[in-house]
Amino acid sequence: MNLPESWMEEITAPGDNDEDEQRTYTKLLTALGDYRRRHHRAGPDTLGPRPPGLDAEEWDHLTDAIDLYTHARIQSRLEQLQARTATTRAALLAPTSPLRRQPPPGTNSPGHQPPTR
Repeated sequence: MNLPESWMEEITAPGDNDEDEQRTYTKLLTALGDYRRRHHRAGPDTLGPRPPGLDAEEWDHLTDAIDLYTHARIQSRLEQLQARTATTRAALLAPTSPLRRQPPPGTNSPGHQPPTR
C-alpha cells in the first residue's frame, strides 16, 4: 500500500461513519491530484503558486474548495466538542449549580420573539 503524499495529510479526513463526507473528501483529493498531475506539481505545497492566465481560475476554484472543506470540517468538529462538553457538564453538575449554563429567562418559551426596535 502506498503512503499518502505529504500534502494529503494537511487536509483533514472525514470520520468513518459519514459516507457523504467521505465522497466529498475523495472528490476533493481526486480533483487536487488531477490538477497537480496536469500542472507537474510536486512537493508539500498542494497547488503551488497561483498560475497566470486561464489556469488561475481553476487554481482559485480548488483553493476555495480546500478552504470551504476545511472550514466545514472544523465547524463540524467544534459542534461535536460543544455537544460533548454540554453533555458532560450536565452529567457532572447539579441542576442548581451556578456553573451549569442556563438559557436567559424567557428565551426558550413558546412564542418568544426577540425584541424589535
